[in-house]
Order: sequence, then structure tokens, then C-alpha cells
Amino acid sequence: MAKKLNMREIARSANVSVATVSRALRNPEQVSPKTVAKVRKEVEALGYVYNVTARDILKGRSTIIGLLVPTSSSTLFGETIHGVQEVTTEAGFSVIQGSTRYEEANEAALIESMLERRVHGMILTGVTFRNEERLRKMAKDQWSRFVMVWEKPRADMGISYVGIDNRCAAQRMTHHLIELGHRRIGIIVGPYSRTARVKHRLEGYRDALEDAGIAFDPELVMERRPDLLEGREAMDMLMNLEDRPSAVFAASDLFAIGALKAAKQRGMSVPEDVSIAGFDDMNFGAYQDPPITTVKVDAYRIGKLAAEIAVEPIGTPERSYCLDCDLIIRGSTGPYNPKTTTNKLAKIWEDKSK
Repeated sequence: MAKKLNMREIARSANVSVATVSRALRNPEQVSPKTVAKVRKEVEALGYVYNVTARDILKGRSTIIGLLVPTSSSTLFGETIHGVQEVTTEAGFSVIQGSTRYEEANEAALIESMLERRVHGMILTGVTFRNEERLRKMAKDQWSRFVMVWEKPRADMGISYVGIDNRCAAQRMTHHLIELGHRRIGIIVGPYSRTARVKHRLEGYRDALEDAGIAFDPELVMERRPDLLEGREAMDMLMNLEDRPSAVFAASDLFAIGALKAAKQRGMSVPEDVSIAGFDDMNFGAYQDPPITTVKVDAYRIGKLAAEIAVEPIGTPERSYCLDCDLIIRGSTGPYNPKTTTNKLAKIWEDKSK
């Protein structure tokens, strides 16, 4: 059973003053991270539990950060979570986390629940379109320190953000496939009808096609929930088309790996028969056979920068970062091969080459 906190005993064990123990527990930002860690170690060793909630009530401010991600099972969002936790721990904040599962109702309920707990800051992996206006009003009223990650919010929302230019990155990847000679390019993309960052990736794909004078074909667009199985099923649908694509841009590495599995089950060679490109540079993408061409995103740095903003005092002017992202060209993409595609596609290639 936890014992009532005795600061004098903790001070003796940690070889610091009682005042230092008090500051380390109540105002950790006033003490070095090393000393805070030392004091907390002694608190745990002596069997004490410090009532953080009571401290927050007395100080009139929360030391809790809320974090919403679409899924905690993804290694991609796991890196963002690690970045958030590193900063919040050093700053003396705790993190409560929720998974929206890409569902609008779940997202709204989690935002409400976190606000009821009076979180100091909230880090959101974007929001669905229907929740944008509500979030804008809450930010204006300074309910909490809001930070959006992975995508840029609307300019009128007044919310800090840390992310990438999803539209530009998707455009660059599609251009890469076009430069390899591909003209019929499929895309497997997340719920673009609900989420801005995914919608921007689809827009980038369309931009690249338009730049190259290639007509957009909705038949080549597969909207799915980011998942290996969904990627495999979407790839099967694309490969079943009478005029199938010679390349597929999977706007998530999970999609790409699922697509790679589907191609292999059909006896297709990648990239000789079909090129496959991903997005996010998840760590296991480089270990596929062949390794996945992808867009590299520094998910860990996104988490760190977002947390640095989230722990700032409420009312501090918003800050924003748009991080660079690079194309990582690997073995899953290669030159267009007219011998492996339909006669119609071969004729398109011939016409474009004239």
C-alpha cells in the first residue's frame, strides 16, 4: 500500500534539500531533469505515491497532455508517440493517449473526454472534416494548447501544427513513377473523404497526372483503411481491371506491403510486372523483397516538436513547422515494361513516346 508522502525522508535518501524535493515534484520545470529523475526514483523506492492531481488543482493548471492517433498499432505513429513522451517526461507532464480508429465519432468522444480532464495541451493527428469547426472554436476560446500533427490545419483555425506537405510529397512520388515511363498509375489511399492529410495525398497524385497530361481515372483510385489486408485486397482489385495499371502508388507503407503480397500471390514480379511505391518509410519497408520505394517522414521529430509546443503556457502564440520529406528509391519501382501489360496500355506508351 502506498504511504503518505514524506519529503524529509525523500530529501535524505536523495541527498538534496527538502525545498529541492518540493520543486522537483510540484514545479519540475524549475529543477534539472537529472535531479527530477533522482527524486522520483527515491519516491518510488520508498513506496510513496505523489498525488499529481491534487498538485494540479492547487496550482490551478494541468500537467497532462492528451494525444490522439488513428491507431497505436502502427510503428509510424509509435515513433511520434516516443517523441512526445521524451519531451513531456522531461517537462514534468504526463500523457493520456487515445486511438480514433479513423472514426469521426470516436474522435469527437475522445476530444470531449480529454477536455473534461482539463488537459493542458492536446496533440491531434489531424481531425475529420466534421470536427474541424468545433476544434477551431475551442482553440479560439483557449480551452487547451492544441497542436495538429501530420497535416496542416486550415489557416483560420489558429492551431499550431507540425507536419509535412502531404500534397507535395505525393506529387513527387507520382512524378517518380511517371519518369519511369508509367502512364496508367493506380493509387491505394486512406479515407480521403474524411481526413485532410489523406485528401491532400490524393490531390498530389492528381496534380502529377495533370502535369504530365495524363487523364485522371477514378477507376484507379482505391479508398481503404490503412491496413495490410486492405492493401492486398485493393491491389487485387486493381490487377483485376481489364486495363490494369503498370504501377501502384500506395499512400501508406502498410498498403504497399499488402499490395506486394497480392502481386506475389499472383505470380507477378515486382517491379518487372508492376511497380509499387509506398509512403511513410516504416522501418520494416526496407526489409521487404524487394525493398519498398517510399516517402521518408521523420515521425519521431514530429512528436518531439509537437510536444514542445503542447507544454507551453496556454495563450502562447501558435507555432508551426513544415518538415522536409525525401523520396527513398528502392527496388520496388522500375521502368515501365510494355510486355507485361495489356495491349491498350502498350499503345498508350507508344503514343506518349512519339
